[in-house]
Amino acid sequence: IEVMGVRGANIIASTNTVRPNLLVRALLEARCLRDLSFCELRAERNFVAGSHSGRVDFLLDEQSASPHYVEVKNCHMVYEDGWGYFPDSVSARATRHVDALAALVAGGARASVILVVQRSDVEHGVRPSAFHDPAFAAAAVKAAQAGVQFRAVRASVDLQGTYLTHELPVDLSGHASPTVLTDVGRQWEANRESTGWTRSASGSRVANGPFPHHLAAARQAAKRAKQEAQGAGPDTSRGKKKRSD
Repeated sequence: IEVMGVRGANIIASTNTVRPNLLVRALLEARCLRDLSFCELRAERNFVAGSHSGRVDFLLDEQSASPHYVEVKNCHMVYEDGWGYFPDSVSARATRHVDALAALVAGGARASVILVVQRSDVEHGVRPSAFHDPAFAAAAVKAAQAGVQFRAVRASVDLQGTYLTHELPVDLSGHASPTVLTDVGRQWEANRESTGWTRSASGSRVANGPFPHHLAAARQAAKRAKQEAQGAGPDTSRGKKKRSD
């Protein structure tokens, strides 16, 4: 667990990425998740779906005609707008996971992603962070359109234990709006010095950006600015035939 000062008040949050699986297993075994019924629960099951292969956190009713694959993700980033955002850095692994779930659904299975927010200050729900990882955000939207269910639960943590309080909505439509991207970028910049982690070997701070897509955008912006400063403007000559008199 970790104690954080949030807007003048201290809260206790858990950043343990293993614990969400234990929490979701408890919810599944207690049959607490609405519209999710099953007869058999298996953990850490391998799968192959077309070009995708891997291991899913939980597999429900493995022998049925429509088994249900459940992937659990830990969302520990909540910004001042009251939304949880996942991921908090580029996560190619998470993108592969949702792509694989979409492939499983295309093959006749069911699939769900359950995001666990282990802090009590999340108010509105969870969004894929198109600011931190646009590839994951796009993959999540595509997977949802293919039939993958996205759900989230809120966990309140104190010194006596962890309490799962209620489900949260997952916003797969407003997460990429210019207003949200600008606001998340502002909050990322304000909190950048206290995010990410420090490598023990080098002492360098990682996973707090700027991220590769930010650097690529900055290079493009610098190139455009240079062209405009030189009076060249954007290069529009590509694809045009040279006129001959």
